[in-house]
Amino acid sequence: MAREKPTEAIRIEKERSQFRQLIARNPNHFGNLESGPKAALKWQPNTKYEQLTCLGYNPDLDQLEAVIEVKLPFGYGGSLCQKGTFEYVRFFIDYGGGWQDVGVVATHVHDIPNANDCAGKPNKPLTYAVSLKLDPHRKCCDTAVMPRVRAILSWEWVPPPLPTWLPPWGSVLDEHIQIKPTNKWWCLFEHVDVTIWDRLKLDPEILKQIVKPIPIPEPDPPPFAELAKLYTMPGGARELKTSVEPHRFGFSELHQVLTAQGVGPELISGKLEQWKNLGLDWAAAVDALDKTQGNVSYEELDCLALDTHREWLVAAFTIKRPSGYSGDLCSKGSLEYVAFWADWEDTCEWEYLGTVAVNVHDIANIPAGGLHYAALLKVDLNPHRRPCAKAKPSRVRAVLSWATPPSTTDPDAVPYWGNCRDTHVQIRPGQPGINLYRIGGIVVTDIDGSSGLTLPSATFENGFAPDALGRPCPFAGRVVVTGPAYSGMYYRVQVRRQNPLTLAWESWANVTTTLNLVSPSLVPFSNAEVMNGFFLYAPDIDNRLAWWDTAGDELWEVRLQRATAPNDASIVDEETHRVQLDNTWPEADINIDSGGNCKDFTQGVTLTGHFVARDKYLGSYSLGTLPFAAPAGQPVPSGGTSQTAVAPGDPWSLNTTGMQPCGYVMIVNVWDRAIVNSASVGHPSSKAVGFCLREK
Repeated sequence: MAREKPTEAIRIEKERSQFRQLIARNPNHFGNLESGPKAALKWQPNTKYEQLTCLGYNPDLDQLEAVIEVKLPFGYGGSLCQKGTFEYVRFFIDYGGGWQDVGVVATHVHDIPNANDCAGKPNKPLTYAVSLKLDPHRKCCDTAVMPRVRAILSWEWVPPPLPTWLPPWGSVLDEHIQIKPTNKWWCLFEHVDVTIWDRLKLDPEILKQIVKPIPIPEPDPPPFAELAKLYTMPGGARELKTSVEPHRFGFSELHQVLTAQGVGPELISGKLEQWKNLGLDWAAAVDALDKTQGNVSYEELDCLALDTHREWLVAAFTIKRPSGYSGDLCSKGSLEYVAFWADWEDTCEWEYLGTVAVNVHDIANIPAGGLHYAALLKVDLNPHRRPCAKAKPSRVRAVLSWATPPSTTDPDAVPYWGNCRDTHVQIRPGQPGINLYRIGGIVVTDIDGSSGLTLPSATFENGFAPDALGRPCPFAGRVVVTGPAYSGMYYRVQVRRQNPLTLAWESWANVTTTLNLVSPSLVPFSNAEVMNGFFLYAPDIDNRLAWWDTAGDELWEVRLQRATAPNDASIVDEETHRVQLDNTWPEADINIDSGGNCKDFTQGVTLTGHFVARDKYLGSYSLGTLPFAAPAGQPVPSGGTSQTAVAPGDPWSLNTTGMQPCGYVMIVNVWDRAIVNSASVGHPSSKAVGFCLREK
């Protein structure tokens, strides 16, 4: 049982407690902008409250991961029952030609009191993971792709897409990752005589586009004699100036004999003879392996954290050496296994959650700091979720083991190669026992039960709010329904519309679109309707239960029913939520009043006109000129977040002083704030009017 520590004096710096006010008065208050007002402070990134500790990459999921340590019990905007604040992480990647921005994600943090857990250990730091899907550049297996990744952690300030930007509160971390090679058929032709394509009158690049990709089969594990030759003969690991011990590259052979039941003397004699013929000492290797425990010279588990939005555990580990992993990228390589354990209720009783594996290889030109990987395990937190006033941190553990899975019964078992990490995580609060997680990308408790619009607290899985101003948002396009999977049970998702004229609810309709899913073990599969609108629950890495392709702008209800069999008589419970749709694009229009549309004007004149930017759920609008931007401060207005009057709309003006002679268009762009396809915000509309600016 966690025991709270005595309340300590809270001393939060003005630069933290008044952060938003300070940068509102002077965006360059901390001196971290390249241009702008004079800096009020000489400030370096401060890691007192939060810090990036690890980066990792899962090559199979193409998932970038960053681990954040939250260190203190205060300074995060309030308790779990209050608003809290956000930690933002922007990722950059460099394949050798300079940094490229690949996106930003966030996680929600709060003030959580210090306490000791059931084992008497402090519950700080709390570790949070943030995840970003990467679309990587791949090459064939004979060329290792090892880009450098940079993550910028920033509290309450979304990092701009500038790799040199420094956050006032947060940190910057660089590491190298390894991209999984492509295994398409054209890799077989990488080293053929290039003149063959001329003789065949074929363009290999066109072939890649028109021929259906055929994966190259996975290679078989190399025989032991081949590994022995690789790591002991000239041209192998010795040329890399590394030493791979026989009990490392021969581990599978040794472990098989040491753990097999009923091993006879004939088998051992055969191994002795085989190893002797290869110039190796079997007995010495057995002794060396017996003395190997928790060795981290080849790989090491560095961090463990929970992604509270994706609800998966993240174990970040480092591959440290160029060899010792059973072959290069064109071979089978070897596996790094990570077993996950949890003590969700802080009872000092570990529960085994599962084991995942990540494929690793020998890479001769491995960077000096090693290569950084991440193992991910989806977890069902629904049974352990608590209301915000009762939520508390949980203990989690990960065990890394090379080449053989860690124990699934003993959380304290030490692997030959690898290590263990413990940490504390905070489960996102909520009501336990719910059957639906999200509708349209938004947690169901953040959708108003009457209007079907989002609440100000709503966020996507990446931590970003659908509307920066906290305004209510409707839904559009494909509405994805997610929730926990109950093994052996069936479910049915139904929808019904409220008639806009009579306000009566119409009949329920089944949502029966076949789902293309990915299992927690990364195997793609389809889940189709069984009968009567019912589906069999199937574990999916993104918890998807239904795809509802919407139309119209009415209020709808979404109902999920659980059943023991695919029929109405077997329904055991149901859950219903409302969703307001908005599949209509916003209205946009613009006209020139001073002289008319598509006319000639002289440099220096001020154009005037009216524009329309309207939608019941308007997000924002902007006005500007193309192909060259208008001077600073022009046009007026340049944008806004409130809809204009009905046609002819609101007035606008453009002072053309300083604009070069050219043919221009004056354009108005309008976005509503509908959540589109459960992932993005805003239907875009635009309207342009032309004019010609002549030299004065």
